[in-house]
Amino acid sequence: MNFYGIDYLESQANFNDYIKYVLIFGSLFILVIVFVRYLKHRIQTKYRDLSIIFLLVLIFALGVQYSDYQSNQAKQSQSSQMVAFIKSVAKERGVDQKEIFVNGTQLNDGVLLKIKDQYYRVNLALDQGSYTLNRAHVLSEKIMLTE
Repeated sequence: MNFYGIDYLESQANFNDYIKYVLIFGSLFILVIVFVRYLKHRIQTKYRDLSIIFLLVLIFALGVQYSDYQSNQAKQSQSSQMVAFIKSVAKERGVDQKEIFVNGTQLNDGVLLKIKDQYYRVNLALDQGSYTLNRAHVLSEKIMLTE
């Protein structure tokens, strides 16, 4: 069973997003260079072909990034709700935020909290404006903490 700390939840920006940004800006940079070379040497069509290839790569990367952006918006919103929830529980219980771990990255009813060496099940109200913590006992012996 995996439990995540507040540092992990706050830094959940995916490494894949950075790779896509590098691909997009790299393709744009190469497209500009190749297009300028094409304008200088209109006789050589290899630069025109390279411009078209990098333009297509750029359009494809932008399309993938946009669809990922739409799907990640909801996930990031729920992840930020979890961070606010951990901060609220830490303040209420008088413990450090780094001592609280959760078994999910999104705030849902039934998520487990690990505060120091004790486990709690979160029961959320329908409007997610309030919660109760019930003591829980974890049967799994394999507990991984990700900070």
